[in-house]
Amino acid sequence: MDKSVFSFVDKRLNAETAAQSRRWIVVGTDGVTLAVMSETGEVWALQAWNFQGTSVQHAEQHIRMILGQEPSMQYTYAQSHWAWSEPQVTLAPRRLFNPDQLPDYFKILLRPNGSFQYAYESLPVFDCFLVYAIESSLQPLSLLQRSAQPSVKHLSGPLLQAFHHIADYSDHQVFVHFRFQSIQVAVFERRNLLFYNSFPFQHANDALYFILLAYEQFKLNPLDLPLILSGNLLEDSEIFRLLRRYIRTIRFAPLPSSVQLPQSAVELPAHYWFDVFSML
Repeated sequence: MDKSVFSFVDKRLNAETAAQSRRWIVVGTDGVTLAVMSETGEVWALQAWNFQGTSVQHAEQHIRMILGQEPSMQYTYAQSHWAWSEPQVTLAPRRLFNPDQLPDYFKILLRPNGSFQYAYESLPVFDCFLVYAIESSLQPLSLLQRSAQPSVKHLSGPLLQAFHHIADYSDHQVFVHFRFQSIQVAVFERRNLLFYNSFPFQHANDALYFILLAYEQFKLNPLDLPLILSGNLLEDSEIFRLLRRYIRTIRFAPLPSSVQLPQSAVELPAHYWFDVFSML
């Protein structure tokens, strides 16, 4: 079954107050993350579930169970923002993008006999389009969110824009976001996006390899250039200790200044919730 990683729900969250609140959900076969913010900007809920090594079919069952049984999912919100965290995603330059040929962007990435629904979003700040594919059996789940104003997108869009927002005008910057058993790696040069990709991993050495590969590809020295981390990574983990052996300076990406985590929800570090709050 799914593993509840963390659950904080303020007692003030109920059907009446939810109608004036906003909710953000990140959903994928890897797990679900949720945040709720009141009309006054207080964080009223933070929850995370990790589906460890499950198939698409089992992940769908877990997601349906959470959506159908978790009290924070039952309320109707003023706004609800749903972001897919599935790995089938790519970026297409605006001048080369063709919205009528979305499956063509995944001929090499996806198995021929798979069943997928395709979508795209414009990312003007990068002068490109984000194209993504969702397993057909999962796609209808986004319709189950209860909201007066629902929205659906892919996590890569707000994540990249959040990286861009905190990037500076230095020569290069490397960002890595951990999402349970996958990492998203982005390389910027003077706030211009040079590289973005998602990699699944099973062991700490796998994650280290993909991160150092980005450094090597752009001839960056991990002893000189800091690494900026976010997501589901703790400092007492094997992966973090391994990264410290090869990268001299590691920093954690900050949350938006408008987000103040409640004292009852500080068991996990702020950067753990970076993806769900990147949708603000």
